[in-house]
Amino acid sequence: MKLKATSLFLGLCLVILAVAASPSSALTVQEQQYDFNLQPGGSYTFTLPNVKSPIRIEISSPSTNGGVQEPSEVMWALVNKDSGNGNITWIGTNSDGTTVGSNSLQSTDIANITCGTDCTVSSLTVVNASAGELAVTRSSTTTHIYGSYIVRLYY
Repeated sequence: MKLKATSLFLGLCLVILAVAASPSSALTVQEQQYDFNLQPGGSYTFTLPNVKSPIRIEISSPSTNGGVQEPSEVMWALVNKDSGNGNITWIGTNSDGTTVGSNSLQSTDIANITCGTDCTVSSLTVVNASAGELAVTRSSTTTHIYGSYIVRLYY
């Protein structure tokens, strides 16, 4: 009886070790990228991928006139589209490092590239929450030059 119990114990240990040593499923990250130019007052609309996980959005607007946008040329956000009610929630980071968390029931402004106090060059906004549509817009009042943009989505 003692030999049978020992064999059973060793067998269970081997099964546990085999399960623990098996490779876990690898996490695959998808990426989408959009490259475009906007004239002052222009906008570019894109649709969020239909996924059940948060989506990281990185937006850069590298200067094409030899200067550097102060305080920076990037904004980003972590967004989630709720499949149950169609709303979008987010944490957005502006180019000056300030962050805001909100949702499409309360606001449409996710993040901004700024040029100082009360000065916005570009914005990431909600266009249609239920359709998952966002837009990057370029101000027509704070700049008179075209802007180049790179938008990357990770999910």
